[in-house]
Amino acid sequence: MSPRAQGAAPPDPDAAAGDDGPAGAPASSSGLLGLLDRVDDAALPAIGRALNWAQAGLGSVGDRQWAGARRARAAVTARVAVDDAPGAVTGAEPRAARGWAAAGVLEAAFRVLVLGLVVLIVVGAVTTMLRGSDSGGAMSGSSSGAGSASGAAGSAVSQSGTADAAADDDGAAAGPVEPSIVVGPAAGDAAGAYADRTRSELESLSAAAPAADLYAVVSLTAYQTPAELVRTLADYRVTEVFFRVPPDGAETSANVRDPVADVESAFDSAADAAETLAREDTDAVAAQRAHLEAMALRARCGCLYAAVVRAPAERLLELTRRGPVRTVHPAPPGSSPSAVRFVPLDPVRS
Repeated sequence: MSPRAQGAAPPDPDAAAGDDGPAGAPASSSGLLGLLDRVDDAALPAIGRALNWAQAGLGSVGDRQWAGARRARAAVTARVAVDDAPGAVTGAEPRAARGWAAAGVLEAAFRVLVLGLVVLIVVGAVTTMLRGSDSGGAMSGSSSGAGSASGAAGSAVSQSGTADAAADDDGAAAGPVEPSIVVGPAAGDAAGAYADRTRSELESLSAAAPAADLYAVVSLTAYQTPAELVRTLADYRVTEVFFRVPPDGAETSANVRDPVADVESAFDSAADAAETLAREDTDAVAAQRAHLEAMALRARCGCLYAAVVRAPAERLLELTRRGPVRTVHPAPPGSSPSAVRFVPLDPVRS
């Protein structure tokens, strides 16, 4: 009597298959896959929680490595798809068993490889995040220090007009630069001889390289108000101005970008300093003079007598032909303004 006639049920391939693989898969392969499943279930959630904690504490550092770990985890948890072939019930059991065995071995090898890759990625990600955190803190501290140094240098420049923050090859603040070049009349120079010499020098530079961009100190024939200076140098870039309350007020210089707003701000700062001196000076005469200087500066007096400009050599030569301009003395080509001390010619010097 046939099995069907005796009421035997047909074989159930799903029932024959174990938890770790299809029916016919070798026990060793099934056991190895089960072990890997347990390793996945035990290790990867802990790794994920550790990375989540590290990522939350370190911000965006290591996002790329964390994404790589997630992709690798997804690869590990993926299972190799095996077609549920009907050969399991049609007499092709040996062939199917061989296919399932090969698939099990390949899956086990693949998962061992990827699990090792996950470990490498996790170690690399954590190392990179920690290194990034340390370097980020160092950069933040360095930037803060550089910003403080820059602010201090800027304050000094607004008062003296001669100090600039220098940078080394790595861009770190190296402190104020001591000017190594003096552009202006020497102590014993006569004003006429100095003017002739500077004009001859500028003519030579203009003939050799008319488009060469140069810095030059422009000395005026007389004191000017801020509005008058703007008209005199309307089409030139002014980088520094020199002023004092005539005839013998304190000589002051200030770096400028805006010839109107920055000059007025410099006048107000000098007026504040004069008023402070007037309040604190115990000499009544000196206090009164300081008070008068403060008033003159706030009234935008005719106190400007020189400026530093930047322009091509040929345009600097054109500037010498303007009536209010007494001399134009260029700095050596290629010199940085932080390395130059500009000394203007006093309007009353003969």
